[in-house]
Amino acid sequence: MRVHPIFTNAEAKAIDRLSTEDLGIPEISLMGSAALAVFHANEDLWETAETILILVGTGGNGGDGYALAQILFQEGHSVQVFQTAPNKNQAGIFYESLCRKVGIQIGSIGELSAYLNTKTKDSILLVDALLGIGFTPPLDAHLTSIIELCNQKKEIFYTISLDTPSGFISGIDSISVQADSIEELGTRKWENIGYQNPDSEEPTPRYYESIGFPVRSHISKINFQQKFIWEPDQKLARDKLKRKLNAHKYKSGSAMFYGGKEGMEGAILLSEKTFSVLGGGITKIGSPSLAIQKLTLAKDLSRMAQSVSFSEFIQDSFLEKVSVLVCGPGLTENPVDFSSNLDLGNKTLILDAGAIPKSKEKVPNSREILLTPHMGEFSKLTNKSYIRIQDVVDDIRKLCSEWQVNILVKSHISLYCTKSEECFVFESPNPKLATMGTGDLLTGVIARYLSTGETLTESVYLALSLLDGVRQMEITNPTAGNILEFLKGVV
Repeated sequence: MRVHPIFTNAEAKAIDRLSTEDLGIPEISLMGSAALAVFHANEDLWETAETILILVGTGGNGGDGYALAQILFQEGHSVQVFQTAPNKNQAGIFYESLCRKVGIQIGSIGELSAYLNTKTKDSILLVDALLGIGFTPPLDAHLTSIIELCNQKKEIFYTISLDTPSGFISGIDSISVQADSIEELGTRKWENIGYQNPDSEEPTPRYYESIGFPVRSHISKINFQQKFIWEPDQKLARDKLKRKLNAHKYKSGSAMFYGGKEGMEGAILLSEKTFSVLGGGITKIGSPSLAIQKLTLAKDLSRMAQSVSFSEFIQDSFLEKVSVLVCGPGLTENPVDFSSNLDLGNKTLILDAGAIPKSKEKVPNSREILLTPHMGEFSKLTNKSYIRIQDVVDDIRKLCSEWQVNILVKSHISLYCTKSEECFVFESPNPKLATMGTGDLLTGVIARYLSTGETLTESVYLALSLLDGVRQMEITNPTAGNILEFLKGVV
C-alpha cells in the first residue's frame, strides 16, 4: 500500500518543535531544505514566469519564502519580494538578511497594488508565504484586502501556496488565497484535504516535500492521532486479481451475497457480477425477492440463487466454504433476524445500504465487519450533519471502537476507519463514479480482494485504487454497467 501519515496543524507544529528542540536539527537547515525542495519540484514552472512574486509574512512561513527567493535569484530568475513586516523568526531573519545582501528587492506589502499595475497580463507567478499553519482567524482588514487583490489580478497567472493557502481554515467560510497548487513542507496537512480553488473544477493539487522531519521515528500518540493518506496504486490493484495457473473455483475465491428486495434485485446482482467478472470462482445469491432466481438465471445459467430469508440463507452449507459474506445491496432495512446474537464465526461480513445497522444491538458477531455507508447514511447513524470529511473523524472512531466494526464512509473523498481507530483517507475525487450502482460495484470489488486472502484494510485500499482507474474511461458519464465492462478489460 502507498500509505503516508497525515498530520493536523497542531500535530505538525509539535513535530516541528520536536525536530528543533529535542533532536537539535537547526531551523535554518529545515528552512533551507524546504526552499530547495520547492525549487526543484517546480523547476519547469519557474521558467514560464516573467517575474516570480513572493509575498512573505513575519513567521516561519515567511522565512521559507525568503529562502526560496534567494535560490530563485541565484538561479537567474526575476524575483520580487513584498513583506508585511520584517521577519520575527530567527531563521527567517537570517534568510531575509541574505536576500538583502544579494540584492533582492524587498518592498512593503502596501506597495503591491501599484507594482502589479506596472505588469502585463499573465506575467507573474505568485508564491504565497504570508501565513502558515499557525494562523488563527480572523484576518485583519489589511491582509484581507491584499489577498482579495491577489485573487483578482489578471497579471497573476498561477499561485503556489507554501504549506497552506494563507487565510484558509478548513470548514470556515472566509477569504483565503486561491492557490493553484500547495507545497506541504515536512508533513502532509490534514486540514488541507478537500481544499479547492473556487475558479477550478478539480481539487487543488497538493505536493509533499520532505525536509527531514521525524515523521517515522518519533511519532507517538502525543503528536500523531493515527491518520493516514492513501495514494492509489492501480497497477498493484490489477496485479492482485490475476488468477493463478492452478486456480479452481474455490481457490479463485468464493463469496455469498444477500440483498435485492422486490424491484431492487439489480443491486445485489451487480455486486455479485462484479465479484465474478473480476475473477471470483464461485458465488451464491440470496434475496427476499421471489424473482431473484429467474433474474439470475436469465443473466447466466451458471449462477446460484434462491429466494430465502437471511436466517435461512446463512444456514446453507455453502457458507462453510466461503470467507466473505456481503449483505445489503438492494435492501432498505436490516433483515429482521439481524442482532448481536447472530454469530457468523470467522467470516468477513460487508454490510451495505439497508443492512447497515442503526444500533450496536443490530451488529452481528463476525471475525471482521465492514460497514459501507455514504455520507448521508453515516449521518443517520450519528444523528449529525457533516460538511467536511474532517468532521467525521471523531464520530467514526467512536463507532468503530464501541461497535468493534470497520467503517468506510463513501464520498468524493473516502474515509476508512478500523476498529483499532486508525483512519485512512482516500482523496481522489472521480466524477465518473458519481452514478447509481457504484456503491454496489464497490462492495463486489472489496469482496473479491477479500476472497484472495487480503486483509480487510488491504482489500478496501485495493478496491478504491482499482476504481480510481475509471477516470481513464473515454465515456464522460458512464453507467455502472459501463464501468464494470471497463474493469473487466483492465484486469
